[in-house]
Amino acid sequence: MAGNYKILFSDLDATLLNDKKEIEAGTKDAIDRMLCQGYFFAACTGRPLASARAVAKRYGLDRKGCYITAYNGGVIYDPFLDQIISYASIPLPVVHTMFARAERAGLYIHTYDRTDDTVLALYHTKELDTYVGHTGLAPKAGREALEQMTKEPAKMIVISLTDHERLERFQKENAEWSKDVLNSFFSCEQYLEYCPAGISKGAAVENLCAYLKIPVEASVAAGDERNDIAMLKAAGVGAAVRNAHPLAKEAADYLCEKNHNEGAVGELIQKFFL
Repeated sequence: MAGNYKILFSDLDATLLNDKKEIEAGTKDAIDRMLCQGYFFAACTGRPLASARAVAKRYGLDRKGCYITAYNGGVIYDPFLDQIISYASIPLPVVHTMFARAERAGLYIHTYDRTDDTVLALYHTKELDTYVGHTGLAPKAGREALEQMTKEPAKMIVISLTDHERLERFQKENAEWSKDVLNSFFSCEQYLEYCPAGISKGAAVENLCAYLKIPVEASVAAGDERNDIAMLKAAGVGAAVRNAHPLAKEAADYLCEKNHNEGAVGELIQKFFL
């Protein structure tokens, strides 16, 4: 089966990265080998660009042949050339409307300052601390910071650390008015993510393949969560790691024998590329 594919798209958290937020040694070696053989590798993540760039730099995934799709496909970036290929954003009036609706619902929400990728929230809460602790980004809390934002952001997240059903209700309550401007999905039980309409990891697969002049059929994608489903369906082969959410497994063409701690992405590289 190796040799029929040209590019691998991989989610980061709980797919490429293990529970220690590290790449398993055998997987790192497999990525190095596939890049040396002329294949392409794209980290396809819901993380902000700055956070994804830090992971890429740490593991040498900023060399030629490597790409990053951040914000669930809203941003496509070439780390080797330090070049933004595309950047989709949410209109500021929509951002302010969603913040007001989340605040009325008693839910935490944040977005990002496009100038420096800081996390913008109305209040400094445990949700904000949890998120910045996970991503390594700097927080900025306060209504004034949001009101002074002049550049359209790529994403918003509504977070509840303890009540997934509240997030589901909020998503349903805001589905009608937002359907033409926003795309929403869960990246885990605690995170309800909002991206520009038409933006998803699946769109990122199609857009980056078009940019590189690679047939989408020649792509393999690996993921574990519901925000990965569009990517798994768009790629030539969609692979779910063994620890994946049941809906991600249902959408996949291939189910890995290994989980994210055991080197599932390395398994895919060995099977489809090497």
